Amino acid sequence: MRYWPVVLLLCLPAAAVEKAAYDSNGRIIALLPDAEDVAVGSNVVAVLPSGKRVPLQVRQPGAGAAGAVRQGAALAWTAAFELPDGGRGRLDLKAEEDASGVRYATTITAQGPLNVSAIEFVIDLPRPTFVNGRGAAEGAALFALAAVRAAGPVLFSGQTTALRFQDAAGSLALDVAFDQPRAAAVVDRWDALGRSFQLRAAITRGPLGSGASAGLMATLRLTNTPPAPPPARLTLDTSKTRYHFDGFGGNYCWSNSSPIAAYTLNNLKLAWARSEMKVVQWDAQRDHPGPELRADLETWRRFQQMGVPFVVSIWWLPERFYTDPYEKGRSAHFRIINPEKWDELLELLGSYLLYAKREYSVEPDLFSFNEANRGVYVGLTPETHTQAIKRIGAYFYKLGLKTKMLLGDTTGMRDTHLFALDAAGDLEALQYIGAVAFHSWGGGTPEQYMAWGDLAEWLRLPLLVSELGVDGAAYYTRSWDSYDYGLRESKMAQELLIYARPQGTQFWQFTQDYALARVGRDGVVEPTARFWLMKHFTDLTPHASEALTAASDQRSVLFTAFRKDNAYTLHILNLGAARAADLEGLPDGEWQVTETTEAAQYRKKAAVRSGNGRLVLDLPSRSLISLTAQTGPKGGE
Repeated sequence: MRYWPVVLLLCLPAAAVEKAAYDSNGRIIALLPDAEDVAVGSNVVAVLPSGKRVPLQVRQPGAGAAGAVRQGAALAWTAAFELPDGGRGRLDLKAEEDASGVRYATTITAQGPLNVSAIEFVIDLPRPTFVNGRGAAEGAALFALAAVRAAGPVLFSGQTTALRFQDAAGSLALDVAFDQPRAAAVVDRWDALGRSFQLRAAITRGPLGSGASAGLMATLRLTNTPPAPPPARLTLDTSKTRYHFDGFGGNYCWSNSSPIAAYTLNNLKLAWARSEMKVVQWDAQRDHPGPELRADLETWRRFQQMGVPFVVSIWWLPERFYTDPYEKGRSAHFRIINPEKWDELLELLGSYLLYAKREYSVEPDLFSFNEANRGVYVGLTPETHTQAIKRIGAYFYKLGLKTKMLLGDTTGMRDTHLFALDAAGDLEALQYIGAVAFHSWGGGTPEQYMAWGDLAEWLRLPLLVSELGVDGAAYYTRSWDSYDYGLRESKMAQELLIYARPQGTQFWQFTQDYALARVGRDGVVEPTARFWLMKHFTDLTPHASEALTAASDQRSVLFTAFRKDNAYTLHILNLGAARAADLEGLPDGEWQVTETTEAAQYRKKAAVRSGNGRLVLDLPSRSLISLTAQTGPKGGE
């Protein structure tokens, strides 16, 4: 879902332990104890005279800005907003983190009259965490965070400088303190956007005149003292192979001449890759390809030299190929291919790939239109997707190209397999299809993951996660640049392996976009903690391996396992508090332990020995541990 590149990042100093996670609009989306994330969220809300509540920390194209803009590498953002009546203003947001918690400052500046009843700072407490707990405002009586409403939705209302919320067990508490007494309310909220216990604190009351400003500072402190979790029981069944797994890889769709692209090519072991087919540039430069095209073709050649299969995908076409040429901007979605231009389009695509084959000795393995189900940016229906597969596939075959068609390559996986069913049932189309693919942005349910795996298995074709990514809006303000985001990526990778059963993945991206590394002022590339989490998967998982049957009895601990000949790799992701793990069903032998935590990454620890199929291991909080072992002679010996 990422659409354009971002600038190179300056090298940042080593960060302290993160206390919160933020989205692309500068909203708090979770507080981070030394255990599993607590999904506490924040927003700034305008209350209109009608009583309607309008969240302001959202992307509002009508406001004349894409949304929040981050101030360098700091946890600081500026965002324009526009109210339904046209009133405009600016939000300035800043977070500071230390051992005491998170200090979050909000300033509202009116750029014209703002006709509002109030503007509030809002905190949503996750209901499953706090239900049956209690709350209290400073100097006021306790109130229940009950499962049912005894009276109206308002649990507390009054002036206060601080509030405290506790869960039912009393082991988790959130303290919120304001810079001065504030009019505040706590509401048992349930509406179309969700359900939570919501704290609303007034930044200002009444209309705000043009040029006027108001602000609020809130300090959030999370205290978490849960009982020690029981050991996780992890079971491995080496007799049951679930599916073949080629391995992990990445996207190199743009910025292939960047230092970060070179760094990942040199320092991560790729099993699959994906790149953009830049037909707009090719159309204008086919006689003299420019530096961007040459960088891509050199990268393709590097893939081929490394033995890495890869996909090429189209985002944009030259304007003359659309049914509405020159009428829409570059970011317009669902542009339709002009039926009268198909022969010319096929010639353009074929000439691109024949040039790559002739001049660079490289042929892509697979071809697709990127996210055509959503029209990013060429739009296809299930039926026109089928027709495109047949037209392009037959043309590539006629030219003697090995490049086959990729079925799907859809935005997200939430029932998007339905988009691929028309082509999956067309025997003529199937002869040109080489693999099935989807993008993982936003995640999904186990059943939605499994539907894609079932489709690929039904067709006896490989399944690719051709864009492995968590948040399709993270690029706006580099909210991907945190350890917590890396844990979310690792969680998604484990869930994909458990439920979707892919043959390969292509992380978005291994270039400077969603970068796994930073470039310092001296030009030196420095890997982030996310790089090392990714390296667990790319480098320690054997290529062309068998995914084995593995299970965990705890939701916070995700366990996957792979074998190639006598080489084993086990990945254990602990998203919660530190605990022991009792592993069962392991081959006996010496196991190398590689461990990544927020404080220390990719540490090779002392080997441990399994005996009688058992091994006990300590799992640090919020960690990824990989165990590798060679339990017999290497393949071929």
